[in-house]
Amino acid sequence: MYPEYCVAQRQQPYPLHKITQSYNPVVQNEPRPRQPNENPKDYMITAYTSINHVIDISPTSSIYRLDPFAKYLCCWINTVGPEEVSAIQERTKWKHPNLVSFLFFEEQSDKFSQNRQLKIFYEYLPLDIKQLIDKRSKTQEYVPEEEIWKMISGLCEAFIFLQKRGITHSALTLESVYFDEEYLLYRIQDVSPFRARAPHLFENQYKSPESGGNLRVNRFKQDVFGLGMIILSLCLLKNCDYIFETGVLSVVHLNDCFDQLKQLYPGRVDSILKKMLLIDFNQRPDWLEMQQLLVNLKDIQLANIDLGLTNKSSILNSSFQLQNQQQQQIQKTFDQLTLSQENRETINNNKLTSSINNNNATIKTTNTDSVDQKLINLNKRIQDTLQKSLNKNIR
Repeated sequence: MYPEYCVAQRQQPYPLHKITQSYNPVVQNEPRPRQPNENPKDYMITAYTSINHVIDISPTSSIYRLDPFAKYLCCWINTVGPEEVSAIQERTKWKHPNLVSFLFFEEQSDKFSQNRQLKIFYEYLPLDIKQLIDKRSKTQEYVPEEEIWKMISGLCEAFIFLQKRGITHSALTLESVYFDEEYLLYRIQDVSPFRARAPHLFENQYKSPESGGNLRVNRFKQDVFGLGMIILSLCLLKNCDYIFETGVLSVVHLNDCFDQLKQLYPGRVDSILKKMLLIDFNQRPDWLEMQQLLVNLKDIQLANIDLGLTNKSSILNSSFQLQNQQQQQIQKTFDQLTLSQENRETINNNKLTSSINNNNATIKTTNTDSVDQKLINLNKRIQDTLQKSLNKNIR
């Protein structure tokens, strides 16, 4: 699932110091047995036997592998203060399927120093939305509607999780939203603990229209707009930066995108993205309001499904009734044909009987006529003979 790098690996000669009890603090000699119904990710993170270096990405970040599993982690070296350490420690306790988890860290400096250098380990996801767009756009392979909807609902749940804790993201880009090919999930990472040290890095790629003004902005609503633009880009398989080519949002270009979106994803995706990308931030929902919108759309979808099933049932019933009527009509026609055939046979039989009787009568009449004619002829011959005899005697 993750790419293998042709780089010599080196095993860490010392154990990692994990900072919560949610993970096994001891590296095992062999993987422990997997518990029934245990999440595969949680199992690999807690049952590995060693952690091996794979490759350095930059001077401060590297890729590691949990052996004997094909599970990769990213390691980031950073200098943090006590408050940031507490925030990181708190986040290792969080478990949400659409959040990239901080797992554990290793201290690189004296634990008594005010600023501490940490090697922070978190899940490694190599495929971001920018790469996914580049990959799919080559073949114009649009993401299925159901997958887009899972992306919207899953990421909204992650942001709802953060908003309930008073946390905004404020660093949403095409490269900070990931697609987890292992679990087929879209995921984000909360990096807010480092915001104070690098505020210039915390800026959404797609700025909402109210950004930079003197208004008292709602950062949750800004994140809603930023994520909406990222999802719109994935739907259209193109970077939507051109909408902001003049430095401000072009309503004309945005409406053109909506027209394309409606052709590709009519219905719930088109509806929810238009809500997320409302120009008026007063009407645009935050994440908690998004939650209610998703519930409403789900209810509408279920209602449509129920209506569709009802219509299908009605159609099936009508079809069944029509079929019965057709069968009854066929049976009736068959009965009529049978009766008609029987009548015809009866009539023919009667005709045949009559004909036979007529023939017999004709035969009898003919025979009678023949006998009578013979008698007449015989009588005539007798008369002729008598007449001849009488004439002879007279002479």
